[in-house]
Amino acid sequence: MRQIVTLTLLLTFTLSFSQTRLDSLITQLKQQDFDKIFRVKDNIVNTQKEAIPKLIELLKDTTYIKLQNTADLIYPGADKFYGHGWIVNYDIDWVSVRAAWLLEEITFQNFGYSDLQISEEKLMNLHKQNYTSYLETGSHNIDFKNRNPRQQLIIYRLMLADRVSKWWKKEKQSWTRFNALKEALSSNDEKRQSLALNYLREDKTQCYDLTLDKYNLELKPLVIIIKESTGAEAEQAKYLLEDKENYWYKSKQK
Repeated sequence: MRQIVTLTLLLTFTLSFSQTRLDSLITQLKQQDFDKIFRVKDNIVNTQKEAIPKLIELLKDTTYIKLQNTADLIYPGADKFYGHGWIVNYDIDWVSVRAAWLLEEITFQNFGYSDLQISEEKLMNLHKQNYTSYLETGSHNIDFKNRNPRQQLIIYRLMLADRVSKWWKKEKQSWTRFNALKEALSSNDEKRQSLALNYLREDKTQCYDLTLDKYNLELKPLVIIIKESTGAEAEQAKYLLEDKENYWYKSKQK
């Protein structure tokens, strides 16, 4: 009995410590210094499923925090272009978009946060299809035309956050990162294909259940289909298939 109680307490402490650490990492996404954000990024992604609900909650944060220390970063809010650097196609001066950036990398989903072109038509389509108040009332009361661009962005992203919350409520019981990777490769969404292929070729974060055997059996056939297509990601798929020594996989084991 004493051993059972000890193990229970140890497990509770471990889970509590893990949650506290993850909460601390998530909080650091609100910093101004991009170098500090970059340092915690992969640690958050490595928690995989555990991080998803916390990042979804952060999607509701409408704070704008202009990034500093971005000399080698190319992103929509960059003040200067140095001709080289790491490209991030997200407007990560916004806290919600920082969360979305990591969330899309974990899940290989295209939630719409890298789309900078917001129109009333897009807003209304999203409102009708996904937004809670519309589903409840069958109408809307958003005066989009009379809002300034900043207000329009906030409205749109809050609607996206609502849609992501619904997605996770449906998927959370059975979701795994490996299954998400497989689903992205088999989708017709080129953004999702790009996230998945970039992960396989370059990323070193964790994906439980990803082994060479499972890659060859379940993922490689999907990569071949992309390579033989006329899509935008055909070349990236070709480069992955040309890696006969599986360096992409070995790099993830270090």
